[in-house]
Amino acid sequence: MPIKIVVAKTPKEIDEVFKIRHKVFVEEENLLSPTKDKRLVDKFDALPTTKNLIVLVDDRVVGSFRMTLDSEVGLPADEYYDFRTHLPEDGYLMHGGMFCVTREYRSPRVTTDLLLMASYFGKSNGVTHVVAPINPQIARLLQRVGFKSVGDEFKEPSTGAMMLPLTLDVAKLSDFFLKFVKKNQLQDFLGDYERYFYAKGEEVIRAGEDGEYAYLIIEGEAVVKLPKSHEVIATLKEGEVFGELALLTDEVRSADIVASKDLQVMTLSKPVFLKYFYNNPQQVQKLFKLMGRRTQRLITQLEELKSRYE
Repeated sequence: MPIKIVVAKTPKEIDEVFKIRHKVFVEEENLLSPTKDKRLVDKFDALPTTKNLIVLVDDRVVGSFRMTLDSEVGLPADEYYDFRTHLPEDGYLMHGGMFCVTREYRSPRVTTDLLLMASYFGKSNGVTHVVAPINPQIARLLQRVGFKSVGDEFKEPSTGAMMLPLTLDVAKLSDFFLKFVKKNQLQDFLGDYERYFYAKGEEVIRAGEDGEYAYLIIEGEAVVKLPKSHEVIATLKEGEVFGELALLTDEVRSADIVASKDLQVMTLSKPVFLKYFYNNPQQVQKLFKLMGRRTQRLITQLEELKSRYE
């Protein structure tokens, strides 16, 4: 099953965030004392400026990361580290913290992409800098995409864990997806994308199913197969969009799409697309142009395939 990284939206998902924190910080890492209800919550979780990313496997929450936009209440880190002295006075900050993934699913990929997704969320909300006190063991992964250390390691007072203070200038984030978004002028969609990961051989789309998402390939490849013969009729590569007709019609899927290599995609749901369709048609027009280029390439591939059998 694919690994998904999305923003927690339902009460159940948010409650699962509090429980997964307890599982990791208390039961697995022994950093904090157990609570009676086996949940970890603080005052910042009650603020409307806070959102949580969750890692889902088989619709089960196995990790989370908290994002808190700056406000008159301040940021969680203000209580134990002064990030503000390292950043422009007119900067708009977002704090990233409460990073936790169960041992079974900890990996460089999940770690990096949680932070990247948080950065996309920040950028879509006008954030100029992300601040993150991070376990020094994973800091190097984040430095590859643009995070920089602004101080020495320190002991976080509530847990006693060692932390390294990192900041990210969002404008300098080194990431293919953001470059793609900028090139195609899709910035307004940025905060609504979700990230999915498929292993080689996993089905992304199955013919006959209802379609609810469009997919943008960030890394890897997928093949389009006819449902009965399983014949490959096209290959989809980095930067291509597929599944887009689901945003426009109520028709079921007409072909199978399978990851031919390990695959990372960003997805855009039909409800989100329709929201933009009615409220911001100019942005939808840009997405249509992107979809049209993919359709033209698919037609070319089909013509080439047809010519081989003539």
